[in-house]
Amino acid sequence: MGEDRTGRDQASDRPTTGRRFTVSEASGVLGISVEAVRGRIKRGTIGHERDGERVYVILDADRTPTGRDQGDDQDTDRPELVELLRAQVEDLRNDRDAWREQARRSDYLLGSAMESTRELEGRLRELEAGPETAGSSEATESPESPGPTRTPIDDAGDGQETSARPTRRSWWKRIIGE
Repeated sequence: MGEDRTGRDQASDRPTTGRRFTVSEASGVLGISVEAVRGRIKRGTIGHERDGERVYVILDADRTPTGRDQGDDQDTDRPELVELLRAQVEDLRNDRDAWREQARRSDYLLGSAMESTRELEGRLRELEAGPETAGSSEATESPESPGPTRTPIDDAGDGQETSARPTRRSWWKRIIGE
């Protein structure tokens, strides 16, 4: 597990040309815990060498406490990143507003459908009840759904009104047998 002839640590295959630190010193330099440094050593993601029982971490001279190269200039990307994030936030707000509008439309359509269903259920009950109750609601019906057509007086001369349509049982009553 020591160094080979190429000057690289065999465990991590990293050059040993950087500065040597103890594990606790390396954790302070990198800004991470001692256990995190030991985990990196185990995974082989950080250069290290063993000197007897001691373990030294090899860090390049140009590494910062966050582990990034000092040559990385993050400040140049900041305005572009902020602008990108603002554009994404605006897109998300537009999507949210579109979803709210769609939900509002759906609620309206659902309410209209429920109201129409209630009206049709009432009308269905009237028609199923027969001509005696259907005739009593003729005065309140809308022109969109006219009631049964009646003749003024039948030919028999008994003064009874008769329906122009024969009374039929509901389809479900015919199937079930009521």
